[in-house]
Amino acid sequence: MDLYLVRHGDTALGPDGLYPDPAHLSETGHAQARALALRLDRIAPHALITSGVLRADETAAPFVSSSGIRPVIVPGFDEIGIGDLRSRDPAIVKARLAELPPRSDFSEYGGESSSKFAHRVIEALHDEVLDRFDHGQRVAAIIHGGPINVILDWIDNGGFAGVLTRHILPASVTLLRRRSDGLHVIYESDTSHLNADGDGAAG
Repeated sequence: MDLYLVRHGDTALGPDGLYPDPAHLSETGHAQARALALRLDRIAPHALITSGVLRADETAAPFVSSSGIRPVIVPGFDEIGIGDLRSRDPAIVKARLAELPPRSDFSEYGGESSSKFAHRVIEALHDEVLDRFDHGQRVAAIIHGGPINVILDWIDNGGFAGVLTRHILPASVTLLRRRSDGLHVIYESDTSHLNADGDGAAG
């Protein structure tokens, strides 16, 4: 089985450095989604998954329109819950977002801890992908950078340390291949499709 993990397209941040609610794709993001649709047409996945979050669904929309494939929504692949960070003092928000390396623990703001976040993502991977599709199928999942970090760290290290160390580009494609001995990373955060015809951008 081949699993294509796709990060959603470029999405403009709000003045606080967080995604607005709701967060729509930018013009660049929509162009990336159109370029991504051409790549997904060539991949011809047997199933399409999204997190159900607007920016992921908007990224999937051009391919859904051209292919007629009905996406399956898997909320377990949503980005980490940040709790009430958005309502905190702007200085607190700015300091939290400036931390390096980026931490994926927002429990101090009533959001998810790193461990709960990782458990949710890996549970969704098992329940909604690995247990449902056989070795001859191709699955595309249009989700978020955080969950992709979790999955890649789980493959490489057997777990997630809570730090987002991988730079997963907007509208990039990461290919995982399931073999008899587990999942293997074939390539990570590839954006070659975005520069093929000038209809997208890798930034």
